[in-house]
Amino acid sequence: MTALLAEPPDVAAIAAAIAKSPLVTFDLEFLTQDRLVPTLCLVQVSWLPPEVRLDVPTQVIVATPPAVVLVDALAVDLRPLIEALAAHPLVVVHAARQDLGILAAQFGIAMPRIIDTQVMAAFAGIGDQVGLANLANDLLGLTLGKEQQWTDWARRPLSDAQLAYADADVRHLPAIYALLAQRLGERIEWARAESSQVAADAVAAASVTPETAWRTSRLRGLDAATLAAVKVLAAWRQRIAIEHDRPLPQVMNDKALVDVARQRPGSPEGVRAVKTVSPFARKYADAIVLALATARPNEVAVIRSHGAPSARAQRWSEMLIAITQLIAEQIGVAPRLLATRADTEELARAIDERGIAAADELPAMQTWRRDVIGKRWIGWLTGDLALVGDLDVPSGLALRAR
Repeated sequence: MTALLAEPPDVAAIAAAIAKSPLVTFDLEFLTQDRLVPTLCLVQVSWLPPEVRLDVPTQVIVATPPAVVLVDALAVDLRPLIEALAAHPLVVVHAARQDLGILAAQFGIAMPRIIDTQVMAAFAGIGDQVGLANLANDLLGLTLGKEQQWTDWARRPLSDAQLAYADADVRHLPAIYALLAQRLGERIEWARAESSQVAADAVAAASVTPETAWRTSRLRGLDAATLAAVKVLAAWRQRIAIEHDRPLPQVMNDKALVDVARQRPGSPEGVRAVKTVSPFARKYADAIVLALATARPNEVAVIRSHGAPSARAQRWSEMLIAITQLIAEQIGVAPRLLATRADTEELARAIDERGIAAADELPAMQTWRRDVIGKRWIGWLTGDLALVGDLDVPSGLALRAR
C-alpha cells in the first residue's frame, strides 16, 4: 500500500526525483462543497525511472512500473513540488481542468505544457470526455474502482481504500499516455495544443478579481446604467464570496445580479423584493444599495447586441455544421473538438458582414484547426469545394473539389 507522505523533506525529495524523469503525472483530491476555492487535500504523483527513454517501443513503457507517491496537502507546503511539476517538459494528467484551476488559485502557478489523456483519447477516437476508469479498461484491461470518488479527502487517517483509489489515479497514466501517443502519431500535436488551451482556460477562470468579475454571460444589449450596476454588484459579490468562502451562485447568481442591476433599487427593502435574490444576499441588502450608489454609467462601454443573422448566414452555418460532422467522421474524432455550432455561426456571420478575410481572425482558422476544418469551410464558401450526396459512403455525404 502506498503510504501518505507528510514531511517537508519528502516534498523536496519528490521534486528532485521528478526533475530527472522523462515523464511525470499528477492528480489532486479536494473538497468542493460550499466553497469558493476547493480545499486541496491530497496530491498524487507518479514518474518513470530516469533511465527510461520515451523513444523505446511502447510496450517497454507500458511494462515499466512508475514510482508513485501520495502527499498530504493538509500537512506540508506543496510549493516546491508544484513548481517542479510546472517546470517539467512532459506532465501527463487526466481531465485536469479543475485541478489546474486549483493550483493556479492557490499557488499562482500555470502548467501550459501538460497533456491530458482525456483529450488524447478524444483525438484517438476512443470517446469524448471518457473517464479514467473506462480508459484504463479499454487500453490496459484494468478495472478501477470508483467507490471513493466522492469520499471525504480531509479526514485523517485516510483509509486503505482511499489510498488505493488515489494511487490508481496516477499509477497507470504513463502506460495510458504511451498507448495513446502510439495511436495518435502526428495527431498528438493536436492533443498538446488542446491541452494547453484547457490549461489556459483554467488559469483564466482562477484569476478573476473583483475588478474583472463583472464579465458574465448576460451583458450584451444592456444599457450603460445597467452595465455599470452589474460591474459594481459583481465586484461586491466577488469580495463577499472570498470573505465567506462561498460559491458565487450561493451569494448571488448571474440572473439575480442582472435583475438587481436592471431595477437598481434605492432601498434595502427594494433589494429584498427582487424575487431572484438569494436569502444570503438579502442579509446584505444595505451593502448592495451602497454598491449600486457607486455605479458610474459614463465609465463603461455598452456591449452592443447582435441582431439576428441574415438568412444566408444561417444557411451557411447549417452547411458548415454538416461539413464539420463529415470531417469528424472521416478522421474519427468528436465534432466538438473541431468546432461547435457557435463557431460556425460566428464564422458565417463574420463573413456575411465583413467579407471572407474576416475568417482569419476566428478560432477555427487558428492552430491545427485551420488545415483540418478551416480551409474546408473556406473552400466550400468560395465554391472550390462542393458538399454532395454520396450513396457509397456511410455518412451519405462527400466533400469534393469542383
